[in-house]
Amino acid sequence: MRSALLQRGNALAALGKEGDARKTYEEVFPILENEPRCARVDWERHSVYVNIGNTFAREGNYDKADEQYKIAEKLGNEHINEEEGSDADGRAMVLSAMRARSLALKKVGRMEDAKAIMAEVVKQKIADDAILAAKKKAEEENTPNAD
Repeated sequence: MRSALLQRGNALAALGKEGDARKTYEEVFPILENEPRCARVDWERHSVYVNIGNTFAREGNYDKADEQYKIAEKLGNEHINEEEGSDADGRAMVLSAMRARSLALKKVGRMEDAKAIMAEVVKQKIADDAILAAKKKAEEENTPNAD
């Protein structure tokens, strides 16, 4: 059902029916309410917040859009900062929310702000990739050979 609602919201957004799309996306939240916190479910939550933000952005309401992007970004930061969180997923969620924010700024004509955030995204993506590569290398070095 969650996937169907997301797809319906996307279809309504593609038709320019931003308010209807937003209402449809919001129907996902009660379904997710009792789901345990994990990266997979938080990606769904994240996606809903970003999609709702995008509906506001397409209407030219950056402030309302950014409220949603901040919530999506917070989900990512929680994964980064929590011991049981998924660091890689958290970092990807943060960058996704930041990219959406940059595109929303561009839509409302705030090009310099949009460029600054996109530059942050690129810089952070490079740093995140280096961190994840170092973790992977360390894991491989600590894994005994099966030979």
